[in-house]
Amino acid sequence: MNKFTEYIKHYSYSVSYSPEDEAYLSECLELGILAHGDSQEEAIAQIKEATRVHLLMLEEDGDEIPQPFTLQKKKIA
Repeated sequence: MNKFTEYIKHYSYSVSYSPEDEAYLSECLELGILAHGDSQEEAIAQIKEATRVHLLMLEEDGDEIPQPFTLQKKKIA
């Protein structure tokens, strides 16, 4: 199991259909990366793979790995 598996599970994703592209577009909201697929399921699979690769690149470059929104601790004023 990859150490990023929990993050990938908890990141926020959105999927929408683009008539212009004739494809489903997906985005990881925390990372701002995009992917696409011929179906919603394929778009989700593609964005999760893109997220995994992006996290590996961030780690390799020594950059900070953004926490999923759902795992961030929120301060209450």
